[in-house]
Amino acid sequence: MTPASLPPKKKWSLAKKILLAFGSLALGAGLLLYLNFNKLISSALNKSFESSLISEVYTLKFENLRLNPLQGDISVFNVSFEPKKSADYPYINSYVTLHTESLILKNVDVRHLLESHELMLDRISIKKPRVEMDVNGSNPILFPFKPSKASEEAGKKRTLDSYFLKEFELIDASFHVINSVKKRDFTIENFSVSLLDLLIDQREGEDLISLKNMDISLEKFSGNLTEGPLKHAKFLDFRLMFDSVNLHKNLDTLIFRFRDVQAGIDSLDIHTRDSTFHLQMQRFSLGYLDRSILLKGLSFKPNKTNAEVQKNYRFQTAHFSGTVASLAMLGVDFDSLMYADKVFIEEVVLDSVSAAVYKDNTKPKDLQRFPDYLGQSIAKIENPLRIKSVKATQINLTNEEKKPDGTTAKIHISNGTAEIKNITNLAPEEELHVQAKAYLAERVETTLSLRFSYLKPEFVFDGRLATFDLTHLNPIIKAYSPAEIRNGTADEVTFSGLATKASATGTLKFLYHDLEVDLQLKEQAQWKSSLVTFGANTVLISKNPISDTAPERSVRFTAERDMNKGFVNIIIKSILDGMKETMIMSKENRKEFNQLKRETRREAKKEAREEKGKN
Repeated sequence: MTPASLPPKKKWSLAKKILLAFGSLALGAGLLLYLNFNKLISSALNKSFESSLISEVYTLKFENLRLNPLQGDISVFNVSFEPKKSADYPYINSYVTLHTESLILKNVDVRHLLESHELMLDRISIKKPRVEMDVNGSNPILFPFKPSKASEEAGKKRTLDSYFLKEFELIDASFHVINSVKKRDFTIENFSVSLLDLLIDQREGEDLISLKNMDISLEKFSGNLTEGPLKHAKFLDFRLMFDSVNLHKNLDTLIFRFRDVQAGIDSLDIHTRDSTFHLQMQRFSLGYLDRSILLKGLSFKPNKTNAEVQKNYRFQTAHFSGTVASLAMLGVDFDSLMYADKVFIEEVVLDSVSAAVYKDNTKPKDLQRFPDYLGQSIAKIENPLRIKSVKATQINLTNEEKKPDGTTAKIHISNGTAEIKNITNLAPEEELHVQAKAYLAERVETTLSLRFSYLKPEFVFDGRLATFDLTHLNPIIKAYSPAEIRNGTADEVTFSGLATKASATGTLKFLYHDLEVDLQLKEQAQWKSSLVTFGANTVLISKNPISDTAPERSVRFTAERDMNKGFVNIIIKSILDGMKETMIMSKENRKEFNQLKRETRREAKKEAREEKGKN
């Protein structure tokens, strides 16, 4: 295409040129005004902060600011909020430091900010800040309540006064908290907070805070504790929600009220300070309005062997370990717990409980330790307590002891259920009820009922062992004596008694047949047992009753309590003493039994005469 054939160029009219010039000028002026306006906003924000008492203790810095004039949003970049090295407020004992790449202030009243240097807005959003807190007091005080003399002379009299914020968001923050008072160091990752309708009313000497809703969550928590029973703790996915919160705080008092709270923790992991025990929990959840607490996957186990753990004890001391699949507390009175330190719970339900008990009996007994019965242990609890019912299912218990001769004895209790009613220290005239059922040595079905007095150290007990092969008791008998049952069947074992502070008395009926006992007489001279003594087969009767016409042997027993052991030991001693009395009667029981035999014979002769007379 030749230049001659090109279309003629359009010439700009004078009006278009003037319009373009004015447009360019307006754009440049607008840009200049925008940049200058941002500087004005930055200056107003700084003046708003510097006019407050907080500026006497903290510094606020930011590198850049951007305003969205259409929406009234202000974005502040590279923000730092740090404590000053010195401040004339000696009652402030704790400090907070914050660094974040961006901070967004939404729906700001820009005109009011420029005219009065007061920040009025609807929302604050902070994403991925780094926060550090240094706590140096049991009641942390981070900000000043009233101006010091120097602040008054400088004209800095204004605190927050009354302030309303529609929404506050802290998203994916990282926290590092050092508590110098309690010697603790915490690290928190991906911490988020959401506050709705926050109202702060700061008066001289006190803060009044209310909000409609507060949601707190964090992805990971880990902490080290220098003092106290714990050494290290961590957990995942913490969740906390408050509804309708009102808070009143002054120098020495904090009053906290709310309509509802829900909380949850996953994967709790705690180590004791001496690294001996390890506590784990898969999940924890709490519901205030539901009045419930739920724990799942509980585990409490030693990090060391039983022998190593026992090195921590000078005297014979049982240590425990175990797991619980779930533990639910229902009908929890949270208000009484928080405001009056009272524990009121309707029901506690445990499922799949496995526990192990270990004790080294080669150690000396603590002769100054006298365990209380359950009634007195509960009565001594300082805080008011009432738990109406505790139910446990699928209970498995292993009791292991290192005997004085160095050998080990084990007893297994499996597939058990238990219900405890009326756990309280508020009604001494009432009784604590315990009902349990389990399998002894994994085969012998056993039921037990206990009623503990709160007024005095005593309890009533009764129980029953269902029909079983007597050889199933060998693991228990051989653990504590040089005897072994070769053959025999227990048709019925029932017992009842009263245990007082120092002894127990009661009755026991032990019906059996085809009993054969092997007693290792060579070892008998070295054997001393406080539980039971078996005689030789020439002394023992092989069945009870001894014939179809003979009466059943039902005996009275008396067992002396080992004052350095608890209630379980006196029950075992009572049962074994009653079984021994059945097989080898004492003088008193023999006298009663002989009288019963004479009465039985008279009755038999009478019935025979009556039968003969009929014929």
